[in-house]
Order: sequence, then structure tokens, then C-alpha cells
Amino acid sequence: MEEIKEIKSVNIVPFTLMNSAISAILGLIYALILILVLGLVAIFIPTTASGVIGLLLTSALAVILILPTGSFLMSIMFSFLLSYIYNLLVPRVGGIKLRIHDMKEIQSIPVIPLSLMASIIYTIYTFILMLIVAPILMLALQGATFAAISTTSSLPELGGLGALGIIGIIIMVIAIPIMVFIYTFIYSALMALLYNFLAPKIGGIRLKFKSIQNNLFEIKKIKPIPLALILAVVTTVVTTILNLIFYIPEMLMYLAVREPLFAIGYLIGNILGTFILVFIIYAITALIYNFLRPTIGGIELELE
Repeated sequence: MEEIKEIKSVNIVPFTLMNSAISAILGLIYALILILVLGLVAIFIPTTASGVIGLLLTSALAVILILPTGSFLMSIMFSFLLSYIYNLLVPRVGGIKLRIHDMKEIQSIPVIPLSLMASIIYTIYTFILMLIVAPILMLALQGATFAAISTTSSLPELGGLGALGIIGIIIMVIAIPIMVFIYTFIYSALMALLYNFLAPKIGGIRLKFKSIQNNLFEIKKIKPIPLALILAVVTTVVTTILNLIFYIPEMLMYLAVREPLFAIGYLIGNILGTFILVFIIYAITALIYNFLRPTIGGIELELE
């Protein structure tokens, strides 16, 4: 039986804990891959270059510590804000809706609720981030500029630089969130439209829910292959469409210099690379989720 469920709220603590744990493990995997690459590079370095080898070893140690820890800490902040903002917005703009078959397979995602919620959340998140980043960036830029002109004793320039800095902050705080809203709305809409078209043909995301109480459900298990396949195809197609729009001048340049094979190879390589990378990431993410859930608990959603 098919029914439309609206995500009325997200339990913040389980959502934040699970996302942060997954991010830390993925960060560890990325670190191990990077260390493997550094190790392969070190093999081809002459033994006389001991300083370079020492630098690579130091970099490997830093990577293994920084990537998992940084991923964990950043994910805590992002996941908390994401779920908190979502819960605040649901009574005002409505939650994301899912058409679910027998509470097992997501067969379609209504476009407007997803696009509107995603674009508002990321806009608010970007706005908060810009409030912190913009002043720091402008101060650093003004400091570098003042240091460059200080030798000429151009003290009157300080007032102009201050004004430009304020203007820069205003632009970053206002313009960047607006651009994020537009881009996220378009991207989410394309993702939902393509998902709704492909899910009946190749299968949608398959989840196993566990009823906790009333309308509160825990995601008990995520099937890795259906999740990875549908999201890899959808992400690849949408990314390719957007890349074609933004990289038209580059593609035309390759064609203008009579290198059509290079342009075609670039496009095919981009498509295949995106599909493989996204498929692997989502498959690993689902496996990690299923492994961690019995220990730390799964994501809890209120569905109506």
C-alpha cells in the first residue's frame, strides 16, 4: 500500500550522533587512502631525500588525526543546525513529504516541499556561516592590503579600505545566501524530478522502519545497493546537466581547437567518475549506518 508521509520532525540527538559518527569513519577512510597515496609517493623518492620523506611521514600522521576529528566536529555543528532549523521550519513551510510503499520503499518525493525546505535550510545555514566568516575574511584582506600599501604611507586609504570591507561583508552576508537559495532550489528540484522518474524503473531507496511510539519511527536499516544505485544515477545526471551549463565555454574551446575527442573524453570521464564515486560513498555510508545503529541508535523521524 502506498501512502504519503510528511516528516514532521527529526529527533536532534540521534540524528546528530549518527551523522557525526558516519562522518568520522568516512574521514578515517579518506585519511587512510591519502596516507596510501603518500606512501606510494615516498617509494619513488630517493633515500637521499630524507627531508622529503620525513615531511611525508609527518603529513601522514597529521592527516590520520585531523581528518576524522575535523569531520566529526564539523558534522556535529552541521547536523545539529540542520535538524534544529528543520524542526523550526516545519510548522511554517511544511515538512518534506515521501511517498512510501508498505513503509519499505520511497517511490517518489514531492518536488516543492523538498526543494523549498532544502533551499531555506541551506540559506539560513550559509547566512549564519557568513556572519562569522565574512568579517574575518574582510579583516584579513584589509590587513594584507594595508601591509602592502604601508610602505607608501598612504594613510588616507585606510578609510576607503574600511568602507570597502563593510561593503564586502554586506555582499557576502546577503548575496551568497541568495545564490545558495536559488542553486539549492534548482538542484533539489532536479534531483526530486529525476528520482520520481527513475525510482519506478530501477527501484527507490529501501528502508526498514521500527515503530517507537505513536508517529515516531526509527530507521532500523538502509539497503546499501538500492540507496547507492538510485542516488548515484540521479546525482550523476543532475551534476552532468549543471556541468554542461557551466562548462559550455570550456567545451566550446576544446571544439574550437579541433579537439572533439578530448571534449567527449572529458565528458564521459566526468560522468563515469561521478557515478562510481557517489555509488561507493553512499554504499559505504549505508553499511556504516547499519553497523552503528545497534550500538548508538538510528535516526528517528516523526512521520504523519
